[in-house]
This record gives sequence, C-alpha cells and structure tokens, in this order.
Amino acid sequence: MTDLVLHAVVHAKPLAVAKPAGRRAAAIVIALFVILQLLPVAAVALNAFATDWAGTILPEGLTWRWAAQIFADPRFDEALKNSLIISFGAMAVSAVVTIPAVLVGHCYLPTLDRWLGALVIMPYAVPGIVLALGLMRIYSGQYGIQLNGTPWVLIFGYVPLGASFYYLPIKNNLRAVAVQDIMEAGQLDGAGDFAIMRRVILPAVARGVVVGLVMNFALAISEFVYANLLVGGFYPTLQIFMNVLREGSGRLTSVVVTVYFVVVWVLSTVLVAVMAQRREDQ
Repeated sequence: MTDLVLHAVVHAKPLAVAKPAGRRAAAIVIALFVILQLLPVAAVALNAFATDWAGTILPEGLTWRWAAQIFADPRFDEALKNSLIISFGAMAVSAVVTIPAVLVGHCYLPTLDRWLGALVIMPYAVPGIVLALGLMRIYSGQYGIQLNGTPWVLIFGYVPLGASFYYLPIKNNLRAVAVQDIMEAGQLDGAGDFAIMRRVILPAVARGVVVGLVMNFALAISEFVYANLLVGGFYPTLQIFMNVLREGSGRLTSVVVTVYFVVVWVLSTVLVAVMAQRREDQ
C-alpha cells in the first residue's frame, strides 16, 4: 500500500499547471456574466443623459436636460411616492403572510408543504390580465370589499405574485439546515417553538429572506398590468407615468428607469448591510 501511495505521489501530474488556466477561464466566464448583466443598465443610464445617440456606439454628448425636466415634473414626484408606498406595503404584507407559512409548512406540515410549492407558482400559470380582472371583481364591492382604485388593491394583488420569491430561496436555505434536530435540541433545553424559530431558524434563512424582500420590492415597483387595470390614473405609479411618457422622448423614459434602478440598488444595499451587521452582532 505504501509503495502504491509513493508511486502515485511521484508520478502524479502537478495540479499547479492547470490552475492558472482554470482561473483565467473562470474569470472570463464571470466577467462575461457581469458585462451582460450591467450592459443594459449602463445603456439606459447613458441614454438618460445623452444629447443625441443615433448611429454611433456612444452618445455624442451628455446633458442634465432630461433629468432636470423629469425632476421638475410634479407627476414624477407623485408617481415615485405612490410606487414606494405600494412597493414597501406589498413587500411587508407578503413577508408577514408568506414567511411564516413557509416555515410552518417545512417544520410541521411537510405533506401540505408540497402543495404549497405548487400553489406559489400558480399565479404565473395564468395570464396576468386574467388575474387582474379577477381582482377587479373581488374588490369591486360586490362581496363587501371595495378597494378598486386604491393602493390596497395593488398591495393585496402583489402578495400572490411575490409569494414564490420568498418560498424558493427560503426553502433552499431550509434544506441545508437540520431543522428537526434543531427543534428537538431546543425543546430539550426548554425553549419554545416560537423562540427556536425566531432565534435560530429565521437567522439561518436570512439570506433567503433578503432575496425575497428585494425581489418583491422590484416586482411591485416595476409591474404595469395590475397598476394600469386596477388603479390607473386614480393612483399613478412609475409604470403608469412611463406609459404616459411613451409618446414623447425616449430620454425621459430612460431617466425614470434609471431612477428605478437606483432605488432597487439602494434597497438591496441597505438590506445586505443590515443582514451583515446583524451577523456581526451575533
């Protein structure tokens, strides 16, 4: 056995020869991915500040004219405020409804959890306009609930759409955690189920929760079909405002889209920073 080991060591090919090539290939793949992700965002941002951009790779010049025109428009301020209210509201309501359901289903009701996994993707199997018409009928007052034309109809309407954004990343985190062992160990120490969930299980799936929060916010602030059919001009959002701008210069629309990107990026950065700080405190 010793002779075989020595023979393998002596005649083994050095791994260091392949490492630089592997690193270069990995760097190329990652760089290509980053470029493909950032290129559309950069193009929209450049278009928002371009004086003229036609027939050339880069714009002929840059100007603040389009941004100043948008920021001076009171309709933009109203649309941004409305979009933030709806987005934060939908994100919070969806989190309160979905996160406990995912945790309880995984820990206590695994049979029901399989049905929950199918339920969260069901809204994407139905055309959005069909769901919007269903929400219009439910919240039209015929069943005692009148929410059409108010932000609440969008907040409640986005909850089913955003459920999968919580379910999938949280479930992936839960599969990597020995939940049953943790629950049994905590109960042996005298801790209640709620304390175990709050102090151990929930921090373990914090990354999935952050992903769900960001995705739900991005969904609510960028969705158009529901906003157009359910509230329209009664409660204009950024998407409604961009629809109004479509007849004008594309530079103005690019400014609004750039603002949307910045808002989502700021929220993502804040959530990641808060999660990192909580981990350091723990």
